[in-house]
Amino acid sequence: MIDASPTDGRIMSGLLTRAGYEPVVAESIKAGKVEAVKLPPGAVIVTAIRLPDGTARELINWLKTENYGFPVIAIVENLNNADVLSIMRNCGAVDVIQRPAIDKQLVETVSQYVKPENKTFSIGKHLIPRQSKSE
Repeated sequence: MIDASPTDGRIMSGLLTRAGYEPVVAESIKAGKVEAVKLPPGAVIVTAIRLPDGTARELINWLKTENYGFPVIAIVENLNNADVLSIMRNCGAVDVIQRPAIDKQLVETVSQYVKPENKTFSIGKHLIPRQSKSE
């Protein structure tokens, strides 16, 4: 994660690696945009709501402007349900994972949005491409 501690990034990478994915790092929204143009259909982007060089909303708006239809899942701090809904409505994220629950929710939430034919993820600064087993 761009704004997460190195420990959080290692935890998320480890969770997704154990689920069969291989992390690729992008250090900022700018670098994430460079990587996003390489993503195949079926990609999912998971990113922190606030990033060092912008916000998830700015990234989502850019994705829409460039006609990338990737669902974006936001990682947020511990919020109540009203705050989570507000982030989804105002930011454009398809789902939210609260940082304290990453270990319980990350893989399950991502798997709801990834397309089985070609799986790719982004976790803030981590992009995780994976070819499906059927290829």
